Amino acid sequence: MDKRELLLAVIAGETTGRIPCGFWHHFSDDEKFAGASIRAHKEYFEAADPDMLKVMNEHMYQLDRKISRPEDWRKIQRQKFNDTPYVDFIEEFKAIRKEIPSDVPMLATIHGVFASGYHGTEERPGDHFSDPDNLVSRHLREDPESVCMGLRTIAETLAELAVKLKQAGADGIYYAALGGERYRFTQEVLEKYVIPLDSYVIDAIRDAGLLSVLHICKDKVRLPSYSTVNADIVNWAVHDCEYSLADGRNLFPGKTLLGGFDDRSGILVEGSADEIRAEAERILAEAGRIKFILGADCTLPDDIEIWRVNTVQDWAAKK
Repeated sequence: MDKRELLLAVIAGETTGRIPCGFWHHFSDDEKFAGASIRAHKEYFEAADPDMLKVMNEHMYQLDRKISRPEDWRKIQRQKFNDTPYVDFIEEFKAIRKEIPSDVPMLATIHGVFASGYHGTEERPGDHFSDPDNLVSRHLREDPESVCMGLRTIAETLAELAVKLKQAGADGIYYAALGGERYRFTQEVLEKYVIPLDSYVIDAIRDAGLLSVLHICKDKVRLPSYSTVNADIVNWAVHDCEYSLADGRNLFPGKTLLGGFDDRSGILVEGSADEIRAEAERILAEAGRIKFILGADCTLPDDIEIWRVNTVQDWAAKK
């Protein structure tokens, strides 16, 4: 079977002749947009020969107004799609699709509703998302009803983005959900206000005829709270929270799991080829080969040596 058939067979729970892999990383600052991004994705594919290609989305959501107070979220208006930064992402995706063999499934990245709210209100340059007191986090704790009115508008745009990506040739969406960290919100706030918005977009992805990967990003996540989200594939940082792949089998019954390797340190990033193969064997023994894709907690370091990825994939091709 070709690579697309392999992915679909795994999601369907069929026994396959080998274990598929899914590894990816961001590109350097001068390779994030336009032609440079297209070339970077093509070069990564040629070097790694992955079973699926995740296309990075460096185009962040932009609000139509400045947010100062929680009640300002109620005033957010839905933008016309052609006025959003995602128009450029669609063009990049189309161009990358033309460069990649037709049997290779391509996953387009969509940043989650809460993350997109953060991108639209970032108070300081750089990535300060991990700060639980950034503006969107603080406002959501203070006045969740107002903030969720604005976030719902964002969710509608993300759902439209999924449809556009389907038209551009995407097989699926890699949806990066944030906000589930224990230190950010109470379980009640997370489950009442944040996760329903994630579910809204995931359901829209499914309705568009796309596969969905629910990536639950960051550390110390309240993983059980996401068990109601109806994604095809689930991925989280097993090395940065209390829930193992084995736990995930119970939390997400019937779902395909993705992951296993630590993305930032440890064996895949620092170990020898023999150690990488041994760790892959251990991961597969824990997760089982049915409905499983071998990957990492999140994106790998930008400068990872490709032979490390190839070592895992060569091992998996024989399993």
